Amino acid sequence: MIEIKLLWWLFPFFMRIQEGLPGFDKVKPLSLFVFCGFISSIHLLYFQKRTAFVYSHVHDNLVMSSMSSTGSVLSVMSDIFKVTCAELKCPACKQYMVPPITLCLGGHNICKKCRPTVSSCPTCKQGFLETRNDTLEKLSLQMILSLQVKFPCTFRMYGCNEEIAIEAFRKHEAICDYRPQTCPVDYLRLKMVCTWTGIAKDVKKHLQTSHKDDCEDYNAQHLLLLPSTNASSYRYYKFLFAYEEIFCYRLLIHRETMYVVLHYIGPAENDSKYQYKVIVMNNEDTESVVETRLVRSFTETEDSVFFPKNSMKLHRDITDLFRNEKDELPVLMKILRVVE
Repeated sequence: MIEIKLLWWLFPFFMRIQEGLPGFDKVKPLSLFVFCGFISSIHLLYFQKRTAFVYSHVHDNLVMSSMSSTGSVLSVMSDIFKVTCAELKCPACKQYMVPPITLCLGGHNICKKCRPTVSSCPTCKQGFLETRNDTLEKLSLQMILSLQVKFPCTFRMYGCNEEIAIEAFRKHEAICDYRPQTCPVDYLRLKMVCTWTGIAKDVKKHLQTSHKDDCEDYNAQHLLLLPSTNASSYRYYKFLFAYEEIFCYRLLIHRETMYVVLHYIGPAENDSKYQYKVIVMNNEDTESVVETRLVRSFTETEDSVFFPKNSMKLHRDITDLFRNEKDELPVLMKILRVVE
């Protein structure tokens, strides 16, 4: 159809142009044939271009449709993964659950760690059954063993971007730099109330800013010249920065007995990596009492820490033997790495 219209409109112009050429009268019968060939060539070129355009348009639409379908599938899978993660979180401790997973009367789950310590379901307050959630346990094991799925850290909202296999989840959260933490001064009930709460990696900065008089960079040893006092109770503490870690040196005199302990401000599992040595010596450095112990976690209660087996203990009858001419008691403390 296009070719006929072009022939109708362009043939007169073609003939007029040809009439001005020398020898046109000898080849006039061929003019119509040449013109038709010319128009056919134009039409063929137009058809090829149009076909290429249509193919490109269809291809682009198919690609976009495929991408849209893939995006939809990924979106659905993402939603399913989020729901699964939510179902695998224990309502009590907020940790991801591994078998055994126990059900309550209302059909909610609880992890094996919390089950012995929780009397009723945190979600519906109903009692627990002696029945395990077989389906959720299988899903949990499938994600651990077969799919090797990694879960986002619980402290993602505070900035942690780590994704961890479910079996290593508790270990990661215990040492995560983004775990929320209160100020050690307040937690240890040292001398004041501090309402600061932040993430673990900011604790040192907070101490240096808000409690700078109670902080010190450790340099091989820490010497305390303990003054004589008639008070029934005396307390001393100092935050020490050593080995890129934070420690809290605490000394307590109670009922004429001196207790010395060193806290580790960090994950409890790292306590056993460090020791502290306490040396009480006379002025001439000819006699001394030396004791070496493992550091204690800062999460331990004061009653537990200052129990005799968990801290250095010296009665006043002994400490008085080592006081100098100023009636001061030199107490030297060293922080040591445990040799593995």
